[in-house]
Amino acid sequence: MLLMQIKVMNKDIKERASHKAFAKISFIKLENETYKRDIKAGGDGRLSVDLLKRCLSSNENELLTWQYIAKLIETDE
Repeated sequence: MLLMQIKVMNKDIKERASHKAFAKISFIKLENETYKRDIKAGGDGRLSVDLLKRCLSSNENELLTWQYIAKLIETDE
């Protein structure tokens, strides 16, 4: 009985972690598209193109990290 409860709990935690990771990935991708659009437009009125490029670069690294985390969650490695 206890082992079964632990398995259900672990499955639930894994599922919630997966949802959180994929939500974060989706948000970063959306943010990156905004950065790309603003860079192409020559800035967004608040941030310089150089700063937007640095933000995009940082976000691309963050995206790779979250994609790796999502892979680990999905494969249980």
